[in-house]
Formats: sequence, structure tokens, C-alpha cells
Amino acid sequence: MSFGIVTNVVLVSVATLLLLAFIIVASRRILGADLGIGRILFAGVLGLGAELGFESQVVWPSDSSNFALIPVQFGILVLVTIAILVLLEIVVPQGRVPAVHQWGKILRQTLSRGRRYTQLMRIVSRNGLIPFRIDNGKGLEAERKRIEQAANLRAACEQAGGAFIKFGQLLSTRSDLLPDAYLTELSLLQQEIPPTPWEEISAVLDEELPAPVGDIFASIDHSPVATASIGQVHIATLASGEKVAVKVQRPGIVPLIERDSDIAMRLSRRLEGSSEWARDVGVSEVVSSMTASLREETDFRVEASNLRAMESAQNRHKPADRIRVPHCYREWCTKRVLVMEFMEGNTVSRPSALDSLDADTRKTIAETVFRSLLLQILEDGVFHSDLHPGNVIITPDGSPALLDLGSVGRIDSETRHRLADVFLAVSRRNSRAFADSVLAFVEIPPGVNEVELRKEIGAFMAHHLAPGSSMDPSALSEIFTILSLHGIALPAELMSALRAMGAAEGTLLKLDPSFNLLDSATEFGSATMRFRLEPKSVKESVENEVIESLPLLHGLVQRADTVTRALAEDRFSIGVRAMADEHDRRVYREFLHFAAITFLAGVFGIMAVLLLVSSTGPKVTETLTLFQLFGFILIPVSGTLTFRVLFDVFSSRRRH
Repeated sequence: MSFGIVTNVVLVSVATLLLLAFIIVASRRILGADLGIGRILFAGVLGLGAELGFESQVVWPSDSSNFALIPVQFGILVLVTIAILVLLEIVVPQGRVPAVHQWGKILRQTLSRGRRYTQLMRIVSRNGLIPFRIDNGKGLEAERKRIEQAANLRAACEQAGGAFIKFGQLLSTRSDLLPDAYLTELSLLQQEIPPTPWEEISAVLDEELPAPVGDIFASIDHSPVATASIGQVHIATLASGEKVAVKVQRPGIVPLIERDSDIAMRLSRRLEGSSEWARDVGVSEVVSSMTASLREETDFRVEASNLRAMESAQNRHKPADRIRVPHCYREWCTKRVLVMEFMEGNTVSRPSALDSLDADTRKTIAETVFRSLLLQILEDGVFHSDLHPGNVIITPDGSPALLDLGSVGRIDSETRHRLADVFLAVSRRNSRAFADSVLAFVEIPPGVNEVELRKEIGAFMAHHLAPGSSMDPSALSEIFTILSLHGIALPAELMSALRAMGAAEGTLLKLDPSFNLLDSATEFGSATMRFRLEPKSVKESVENEVIESLPLLHGLVQRADTVTRALAEDRFSIGVRAMADEHDRRVYREFLHFAAITFLAGVFGIMAVLLLVSSTGPKVTETLTLFQLFGFILIPVSGTLTFRVLFDVFSSRRRH
């Protein structure tokens, strides 16, 4: 008896495993998706339960012809399984539920995020930032409210610390998003960061460097000369004798930045849901861009690459146009350690750096920094995008140098040429050329009144670029507003370059309070135009255009020869291919796919109904004919195809 029971258990277990294997293969095949095994098994167990329920109520009580109902049993199993999978896809889409082995880690992250979120909410509430709305009204009262709220925002960022200090500093350069009161306040963001103990820093060096610390450095100062939220800097001397700055990442800072970045994204989405201003400026997209920039700063290999790129670009300039950047010792640079040349001097943020300089020297330094930035943007395509006073150093010989190249922008040659045209238009104060150069960056959407758009840009030109007027980067927000009202967004590369100029303005004004960004840009544009008109430059420009046009001319000659030969031989024809675009072909295939499956589901459903109501045909059992059996089989087939269509509909919504 016991042997028989064991045999039955084994047979049932084997049959169940085979059925589950069949369900896994059939489900993936029917739905055309690589679904997780856990999800399929869950749906399969429910399907087996439904099939056993049908079997216990219909099959087992019958005394004969049980084998005839096997297709119906399989149909019920598949139909219920597919139905559960589709329901899961609607409620909890594939990929939303993490793997089981990740649950512990996710739980810890969730608890940590919850505690941090609660702390941030207390800080935000304490500083009166709920709800957060920017008053764009005019008048003294509106300005007073903006100044008060901006001060509260700065205080909240300082109290929150971590990534929110960096977010605030990045926002201080976004004149396209925030009024001047906020930019001024956020530019003052500072945080006293206690240094990480040397023992922890030493452990990072031992872990990251490819050789023992004593073999690389003849000496290294255990006390940092600078501390920041991500890392701190120690002075050292290489074994070869060069004095260097060693930037070391704080242990455990990356998970904290990831946590704060995740919270910032959640808060931005919540803010967009409650604030029209946030929706208009796309706060979620802004925060996403800032978190991406912040993640780059946690990888010191990015900064090492930026240092090498900037140094190479500066070496291509004439000596008078060069600005110093630290040399990077790439053989000792890793993801968490950066070894670079130590730059003697004081940063512009320190009053002692400027007190000893006369007004003319400070003016010269400001012009040098600004000219270098313009050359970086317009000629090199690699530029320092965060030139705040702490990132510009005055060396002992009175020349400026750049620090902290963790944030570097890059723009392609075509964008550089178009941006140069903007400067030329500004220098000539030509509103038509200015509108042409600005609109050259974008594709005007259908339905936009281009004439009206150009009039608005012309009005901006007349207001800000007329003789006696002035324009600073904050005035560019008006251009952004004009374009956004017409549904036009400027390219990210251009926005990055304009933000870099906005970030540099505070540094330039600190160096030279009389510095005028528009006048300097106008002078640079005029010099560029004069340079373009020199015979040597015209000759080089023509040569470059000819060289770039040679492949096109060669192709045109070949095509012309092919066309004339076809005409001569009476073989010339014109063909237009329908659905030539891959996207159009994909949409067309998906439509046919949906239509075919929907059609079959409907046909099988109608056939099932017709067969079920029929009382003719051979008897399979006393109460069931063969036609009715076919009807019962077609019901799950029709239902399965219907669920397949629903699955495709919901999964395609997420793809698009």
C-alpha cells in the first residue's frame, strides 16, 4: 500500500512538473515575451487550480469518455494562466517587481530613504517651503517674498547637506529657471564639511592605487587642504619629486548621493504634480540632468579625462590665449582617487587673492578668463561649465588657472559654428541675424507662427541689445520663455554653454565689478568677424569648404553619370518606396499583427458559440456532442488570443 502511495505521489509530481514546464514554454510563446519564471509559475499554479476545479466537477463524476475532455482541460489551464499573466502585466508590469535575492537590499534602502525623506520634510516644513511657489509678480512686495523664499531655500539646502548642496549650487547657474533673487542666494551656498579621518582616507588609497602608497609618494600630508561633500584634497610629493594634489573620495559617499538623488527625483515629480511653474520648466528633467552630472562627479576618472582634454585643447592655442589647468597623472588616477599637479595660489573666493591686485590687473584677469571660456566653447568644444569663484585660482605670477574639472561641457562643431553666428549677430546688433542664428538651433514645430516668433525675438533684441542697454545671462531666460511658449526647446549642448557663461558671470564680477558680459561678448564677436575677413582666414575657410564638399561633388558626378547613361539607354525610371522608413514599417507590422490576432479571436469566439448551441453531431457522451466539444475547445483558444491582444496593447504603451 505504501509503495503504491509513493508511486502515485511520484507520478503526480512528475506530471505537475511537466505541466509547469509546458506552461512556461507555452506562455512565453503565446505572449511573445520573455516573462520571468516566478511570474509564470505563480500564474501556472492558479491555472492548475482552475483546471483541477473543472476536472473535479465535470471529469471525475463522469463514468466514461474522460479522454475526450483532455483538450478542454489543457485549454482551461492555458486560458487561466494567460489571463493571470495579462492581469499581472496590467497591475504590476514586468520588471517592476525585483528578484527575490534583492529584497533584503531594497528593504534596507527603502528604510534609509524613508528616514532621510522624513528628515527632509521636516527641514522643508521648518523653512516654510511647503507649498513651494515662485511669485513672478512685480513690485517691492513680490520681490521681498522672492528674497525671503530664496533665503529659506538656501537654508534648507545647507541643513539637508549631502547631494542637496550640490543641487543648490547647480541651480544657482540656471538663470533660465529661477529669478535673480534665487540665483544670488543659492550662489552663496556653503557647507562646513568635517574632514574624514586619515585612517579612512589611507584605506581608500591602499585599495585604489596600483602600488603601495610609499612607493608612489615620497610624502603626503595627512591633513587635507580642502574638503567637500564628495572628496577631500591632500598635498603630496611624488617619488619623482613633483608636488601634487591628491583628491580622495569620501568612503560611503556614493550610496548617500544615490539615495538623495532618488529622493530629489521623487520630490521633483511630486512638485510637478502640484505646481504649474514646475510643470512649465520641466523640473523632473532638470533634476534628472543634475543627478546625472552629480554621478559623473563621483567617478574621478571622468575628471581625469576632462583634465587631459582641456590641457590638450589649451596647448593648441596661441600662448596669449592659454589658461593653465592642472596636469593629470593618469597612471595614478582611479574611480576614487585623482592625482594632479598642485597649483600654487589662492582662489578668487578668498579675499586675500584679490586684495593685493590693482584694478587693471583684476580687469585683465577677468578678460583672460572670459576670453578663454569663449574660446573653449567656440573653438575647442570642451569647456569648464562650473567657473564659480572657488574654481578659479590666481597663481603667484598673477595669472589665472582653472580647478575642479569634474563638470565639463562638450559641444560639436556644428553647434559651435551656430553659436559663433549668435555672437556675431550680437556684435552687429542685427535683430534679423540674431533671430536667424537662434532659430538655426531648433526645428520649428508645425503650426508655429514663425513670423510672430521672429517679431518677439526682434522685440527682445530691441530691448536688450539697443545702444545704451545691457544684457546679462539672466536676460537670456526671456529668450527661453519666448521659445518655450511656442513649444520649442533649445538643444542641451547650447543650454550647457549658456549656463557656463552664467556661472562664470559671478566670478568675473568678483574680479572686476565693472565687467560687462555683453560688451566683452560683442568685442569678441567683432574680433572674430574681423579675423574671418582676413585674407588668410578667408582662404582657409574656402579651402575647408572645398575639401568638405569634394566627397559630395564626387557622389554627384557619379549619380549624374548614372542618370545620363540610363536616359541614353532608355532605362530611366522613378520609383517611390512605400514604407521606406523603419519606424513606419514597424508600426504597419504591429497593426497587421493586432488586426490578425483580433480577427482570429473574434472568428473562433463566434464559431465556439455556434458549435455550442448546436445539438447535432456524433455523441461523445450522453450529454455532449462532438460539435459541442469543439465549441468548448475554441472558447479557451478565442480567450487566449484576446488576452494576447490585451498584453500587446499594454506592453506597447510602455515601450512608446
